[in-house]
Amino acid sequence: MSEETPREFVATFEKNSREEVRVSVDLYQGRKIINIRVYYRDKENGSQWLPGKQGLAISIDRYRDLAEAVLKLGEKLDADGLLPGSGAR
Repeated sequence: MSEETPREFVATFEKNSREEVRVSVDLYQGRKIINIRVYYRDKENGSQWLPGKQGLAISIDRYRDLAEAVLKLGEKLDADGLLPGSGAR
């Protein structure tokens, strides 16, 4: 990522005991992007989180497509009874 501006972290959630997923808005080559990246704990310094290779970086212009895809995924998971508290219909 470019060092033009600091990352704007929007959300973070645990993936497992060693990794977390961070959602941010970054500036890359002069353009704002949505960055969804897996971070891992540095083995030498367990308190430091480092960005991994796994992730997704897309243009801000694609936000609505991403949001629609996530909503459709939620509907599918709910209909299949795969979300906590949901039941297959």
